[in-house]
Amino acid sequence: MSASDTAALMTSSALSSRDLFYVHIDERQRSITLGFTAQEGHEGFEFFIEFTDVRDVVVRGWAAPGHKDVQLTQTVEGITVSVEAEGSSLSFRAASMSVARSRSFHAAP
Repeated sequence: MSASDTAALMTSSALSSRDLFYVHIDERQRSITLGFTAQEGHEGFEFFIEFTDVRDVVVRGWAAPGHKDVQLTQTVEGITVSVEAEGSSLSFRAASMSVARSRSFHAAP
């Protein structure tokens, strides 16, 4: 995956248009990994974004996997992340983020 592909994935509008199906909070490594997936016809694509040096984590409820409103804001201190859907939310601050893994696959329509 090229740097421009990665940059295009990590915009709020791109993330909000994909299903968030995975959230892993690792308190020992102070990281959060979010997994997203998208499908067009028989082609599927999933990717995982890892946020490091995470702090100020707030979770309120959690809904089933699906489209959520994802907001990423670059600040002087790093990145502010907000994930919201009806009845649930996740927010935190992180020092950095990167695509930890991605893959394409054949999917049922």
